[in-house]
Amino acid sequence: MSNDHSVARYYDRNTTRFLRFGGGRGALAIHRELWAPGVRNAEEAKRTVNALLGDAIADQGLDAPTVLDLGCGVGGTLLDLALRFPRARLHGVTISPRQVEIAQRLMRERGLSDRSHIHLGDFQALELSGGHESLRADAVLAVESFAHASDAAAFFRSAAAHLRPGGVVLLVDDFLARGPEEVDERGRRLAQDFSRGWRLGPLRTPDEVADHASREALTVTADVDLTPLVRLGRPRDKLIRILAPSFSRLGLVDVPFFGNMIGGNALQEGLRSGVFSYRMLTLRAERT
Repeated sequence: MSNDHSVARYYDRNTTRFLRFGGGRGALAIHRELWAPGVRNAEEAKRTVNALLGDAIADQGLDAPTVLDLGCGVGGTLLDLALRFPRARLHGVTISPRQVEIAQRLMRERGLSDRSHIHLGDFQALELSGGHESLRADAVLAVESFAHASDAAAFFRSAAAHLRPGGVVLLVDDFLARGPEEVDERGRRLAQDFSRGWRLGPLRTPDEVADHASREALTVTADVDLTPLVRLGRPRDKLIRILAPSFSRLGLVDVPFFGNMIGGNALQEGLRSGVFSYRMLTLRAERT
């Protein structure tokens, strides 16, 4: 990641607040709400991403998949997948000691310790063991975590090294909607504020991601634009839109609490103006 300590500190400091005030507390999710048709409340909106991931895993025809979540947060997605796939083996990786502590407690409380493992580490440099051999998953997930990668090539090397032949990598994240050369000065400023505020690596287009992935024999088989399902301009977003410019002028972007608001405001503006898009990419490994 661009700065391991900075990302870990950001999530150590913000995770409890994210869970308390982020909406959908029962889902234990830090990721985006998606208001798909039929979704009735914030908790269901938080679980929409998990449902989409579950559908993609089910499409592999496995009833007992091994799943590896890179950037698992407090394990909310893994907990939902544990219910959908009662025989699944679940692994999560986070760089935040605070998130590891919470996730491990949640797994114990739900009786999942025997089939779940939460690992502390940098997902760009993993060597996870599945017994005496390296862990090989049927599905590798990255929900709003790939954007933290400073080195996309290292991310895909790590993902591919822990993926079985024919398995899938499922990315749900924010991407540049256009190439850097097509982004105007305002768009570049939004990308900079978003990246710095949320401790992200360089933002990439789906085509750039596909190019990096192809070097590890991973091929994009689906690209779904989820941006229309993101609800923009909620009351708290309007308040942050008023406050964030002042926090930025005061140079508070490096303070996790204020950086979160500065980055969040840039994200809202970028999605609204079409600079960014929120997508789900499915990448399949070659079968050997």
